[in-house]
Amino acid sequence: MAKLSFLRLATMLTLYPLLSLLLSACSDQSVNTDPKSVLFSESAPPVTGKPTNPNYVITLPADHLAHPDFSVEWWYITANLNDENDNEYAFQWTLFRFKTGDQISSWDNGQSYMAHVSLHSENQHWFAERFARGGVGNAGLTEQPLTLFLDDWQWQADEGQVSLFPSTITASNIADTQIKQSAQDAQLSLHLSTNGPFVLHGQKGYSVKSVTPPLASHYYSQPFIQVTGNLHVNGKEHPLTGQGWFDHEWSSQLMDASTAGWDWFSLHLDSGAKIMAFRMRLSGQTDYISGSYIEPNGTSTALSSSELALVPQGQTEVSGRLYPLAWRLNLPSKNINLKLQASKNDQVNSGRFTYYEGALDISGTHSGRGFMELTGY
Repeated sequence: MAKLSFLRLATMLTLYPLLSLLLSACSDQSVNTDPKSVLFSESAPPVTGKPTNPNYVITLPADHLAHPDFSVEWWYITANLNDENDNEYAFQWTLFRFKTGDQISSWDNGQSYMAHVSLHSENQHWFAERFARGGVGNAGLTEQPLTLFLDDWQWQADEGQVSLFPSTITASNIADTQIKQSAQDAQLSLHLSTNGPFVLHGQKGYSVKSVTPPLASHYYSQPFIQVTGNLHVNGKEHPLTGQGWFDHEWSSQLMDASTAGWDWFSLHLDSGAKIMAFRMRLSGQTDYISGSYIEPNGTSTALSSSELALVPQGQTEVSGRLYPLAWRLNLPSKNINLKLQASKNDQVNSGRFTYYEGALDISGTHSGRGFMELTGY
């Protein structure tokens, strides 16, 4: 489930009660940004959205577009990249849409948007976030060519295309979180192409996240993305190449007061196979584990907790919080037994909401690279 990370963020996903606050121009340091208080605030009820439907048939490219009747939605891409010197980078670009109510004017169409861009190298981290109200014209989606945007952060399909691939992502003014000098701001231009099919998760795209109450989303991915492009920073240009993973997910039933957070993984194995693994942490209940195993030809199999084991191996303190940065993943039916380890410890995005999002290394019966998102810690 990538993306809301929480925002998938983890915690971010259920931001509805505080969207008006998020979109205000001021940055009030007194605002409580604890994930649970944000997600489960009782001061204002969430906007009621359309329920997910197990009989809904995802149709592409039509479902690449927004689903404004649902409470929350995100378009999310991660990529494991290398530059000309084989230095590794971890990239994330996400556009979130939130239903905030009914349209009340030409300036407020009842939708709000948030975008995140993050880039990690071995020793640096660039991160920025932006917010916009729907209806103003500086955020949203347009058709043909299909374009997702917030200001000049854009994901645009090649000319004439109504699908998301092939396409180009551009993002500028991504601040270095440590150096704090504008000369160190990063600019990215990445071209995305695919060499495999889209994948529907769960029951033909209906992805269940718990048993009681039933939390679910409509969810599909494109795990076969080839990335080429350039990073501009400090007056220098670095060519980048690698592989990416795209998630699109929408729901009005993703979280409630029982949700403590979630852990999400996307894995590119050396065999050419892919794995999506997800753990929803629920108060007073057994963790709900699900996933998908994807053959190199794109054939996918839904995985339940009886088939997929996903177990954290201790916790590591990062920026004052404890995160499980090492995991064991076992899939006996495919003779897969993996160790998943964060590529570097500090891959925390500290914006208005804090969550963990970054690259991981894969060892064990297979090698490979992937991404990990941890929310609610």
